[in-house]
Amino acid sequence: MNAKKILFSLTLLGAMSASAYDFSVTIDGQRLYFDVTSKSKKTASLTFDGTASNRKTYKLKGTIEIPAKIRHNNVLYTVSEIGPKTFAEAKDLKGIVIPSGVERIGDFAFEGCDSLKTIVFPGNPVTFGQGVFFKCYGISSVTLGSDWKNLDLTMFRWSKELSSISIPAKVEKIQGLKKLKTLKEILVDGNNSHFSSYDGVLYSKDGKTLYGCPRAHEGDLRIKEGTEKIESGALIDCQDVTFIDFPSTLQSVSFRETSEMKCLKTILMRSAEPVVTGYLGNEGRFFFVLCDQKTEIVVPNSSKNKYIEKLATDAGQYSPKPGGVQYEILIEQLPTKKRIKGVKNFDKY
Repeated sequence: MNAKKILFSLTLLGAMSASAYDFSVTIDGQRLYFDVTSKSKKTASLTFDGTASNRKTYKLKGTIEIPAKIRHNNVLYTVSEIGPKTFAEAKDLKGIVIPSGVERIGDFAFEGCDSLKTIVFPGNPVTFGQGVFFKCYGISSVTLGSDWKNLDLTMFRWSKELSSISIPAKVEKIQGLKKLKTLKEILVDGNNSHFSSYDGVLYSKDGKTLYGCPRAHEGDLRIKEGTEKIESGALIDCQDVTFIDFPSTLQSVSFRETSEMKCLKTILMRSAEPVVTGYLGNEGRFFFVLCDQKTEIVVPNSSKNKYIEKLATDAGQYSPKPGGVQYEILIEQLPTKKRIKGVKNFDKY
């Protein structure tokens, strides 16, 4: 082997064995590692000890409050990023407080932190990589950024403990609500101009549209009076709901919304006129797909005959709206006439 090849091999070996970080700092007895991302802008990124092929697991305990700025060689750097896999497999990490100035959290940054319970995000918007909280099963408390406009809750889908979440005032778009299996309530800041919440359920600001009921909602689901539309899929996977109270103002809901509610015992329809929930061709019908044929549908006594008249009784290809996607509905999935119960008032419900 000639001298050039030997020199190249030694250089490559040195690069492979070099540490992945530029400097480290001990804060409250715990060591954090940093890369300088821009000398001119004086920004740094949190990273890990070791190399990409031989990463050393963080020995962190308790709650870590990341500093907004960090000094190294008499230069004050702003912490602007948490790099990929930075805290991966930090098994004793229980809480993380991320400061203002952090604009990105990289791929799998907290992968396998299964003791992580509390996350406090910065007020400024943050860009998230893939699987940031992959296998973080214990997350139970999340504080979202006050200036966030877009929110994708999908990043918390591995949690088995997250039961409540609060939406800040500036959020305009919410995704991934139905990815959270243990969520029981979603709350909204009263100053939010796009969303509102009632009984832990997500609505439009004016309350006319129900966007989503958390999947772990239990027992009674009393939909707000004034609601006119229930978005497709808003209720469908709420398997622990036993009672649904549909308001008199309701104009649009799909027959499919009850199709996975295995515990559903009673559906209360307050509207005097039957709500069309599905179409057989162009013919509008009233019905819900039921898991249990003992489920009772309660309607105003004066409207009972109207509901029975509008009731779908034939198997076939039904769609939630004219010309929409069709679903094969079997006779055993349809409510029978005897399941329609008329009452003079709803006081006891």
